[in-house]
Amino acid sequence: MAVEEYSIVRFETLQRERRLPLPGQVLVEKGDSVDPDTVVAETEFIPGDPYVVDLKSEMGLKKYTVEQLQNAIEVSVGDRVSTGDLLARVRRGLFAAERTAESPVDGVVEYVSAVHARILVREEPQSAEPVVVVNVARKLDVWPAMVRMYLRFREGQEVKQGEILAASPGTGGMDYAYAPASGTIQRIDVHNGLVYIVRPQQTTRATAYISGEVDEIIDNEGVVIEGTAVVVNGVFGLGGENFGELMVMGETGQEITPEDLGADVAGKVVVIPGTVNGQVLTKAEELGARGVIVGGANEGDLVEFLEDELGAGITGEEPIDLTVILTEGFGRIFMAPEVFNILRQHQGKVVSLNGRTQVRAGAQRPEVIIPASSSEKDRDLRAGMNIAEGDPEPGQLVRIVADPYFGAFGEVTEVLPVSEEYETEASLPSVRVKLRDGNSVVVPIANIEFFADSS
Repeated sequence: MAVEEYSIVRFETLQRERRLPLPGQVLVEKGDSVDPDTVVAETEFIPGDPYVVDLKSEMGLKKYTVEQLQNAIEVSVGDRVSTGDLLARVRRGLFAAERTAESPVDGVVEYVSAVHARILVREEPQSAEPVVVVNVARKLDVWPAMVRMYLRFREGQEVKQGEILAASPGTGGMDYAYAPASGTIQRIDVHNGLVYIVRPQQTTRATAYISGEVDEIIDNEGVVIEGTAVVVNGVFGLGGENFGELMVMGETGQEITPEDLGADVAGKVVVIPGTVNGQVLTKAEELGARGVIVGGANEGDLVEFLEDELGAGITGEEPIDLTVILTEGFGRIFMAPEVFNILRQHQGKVVSLNGRTQVRAGAQRPEVIIPASSSEKDRDLRAGMNIAEGDPEPGQLVRIVADPYFGAFGEVTEVLPVSEEYETEASLPSVRVKLRDGNSVVVPIANIEFFADSS
């Protein structure tokens, strides 16, 4: 039987591409050694603000009807626009001048309302300008020299996007000039009636994520890191990329409680071969642990920890500081001895981990990456569990990768001679599996992964 180059535990020379979201500066050179926390590239950018265009103010409309504005608006939600593109226009009277509203930035139209006379354009970060100029005199229809009289801010003061910069009485009520972006008032130009707002910049950094060497430089964008490692794949995970020193807590079958966790878990990736509840995960995050690798956990405990329902089909973007990886699946399942032995052997090493899980198209498993030398390959692979291709056979170790037995290990006792019919009315080739808890279940072959002897 052929065996793929893939296993739950395997030694691998791996590469990881590390890119910035926007062009920036690469800080390392090819051949440099890196650790998971090494910053390999960084860029400064201005977050794209939502720009609210007040059609009444922009086009100088004192009186208007919703129907008039509906006819005037030229864009729809989802349209991409550039600076100066037409958003709306209206002509009142045969000889009257056309009045227009234009996009103040490059971006995407996110909101259009004729009732509220507003259009919202979300600015693209890559085109965001560091200084925004607001023509207050034109918006309020006042002499430039009188702008200071109507301004609510002075040089050096901070203003929030959407706040009223200035207001003046008009013939149909108050006219307003709004701050199109957040920032600091840098200058007030009374000769031209302009206000200059300097926008704050943010810095984003790309780290190496894994230990290794820089194998390739991607100009102005990032790098490719290459390293040798023992890779452990889990069944389900929460949270994104993280790293920390591997710390084993307890033995197989031992129940870990919140009281067992102390300050020493700060900065660590804690290996728990048994099971955990939501309170343990919450306590670990509060104490500053970077990750928890555990055999299994009940879905309800994960929901309690997240204070939210689990993502449907894909995880990894949860707003948590702790990365959680289940090596076996949902339920009170102990960690497979093959996996626990590997993790215990590498206790004290700084490992990388990512809880991202995708169970649909483009499947992705959560991963633990343990830096290792070639001399450690044979020792680690003896504990590996190689996923096989071909047809399952009686006596073969399998893991179920779909509900209702997601993550459960067992042994094939029978390959059914005819296809089994399921509640979905589908008729599928199936096997009978004896689970480790003693129960016997029938599952589609498509819902299992099965293993070849790695010896």
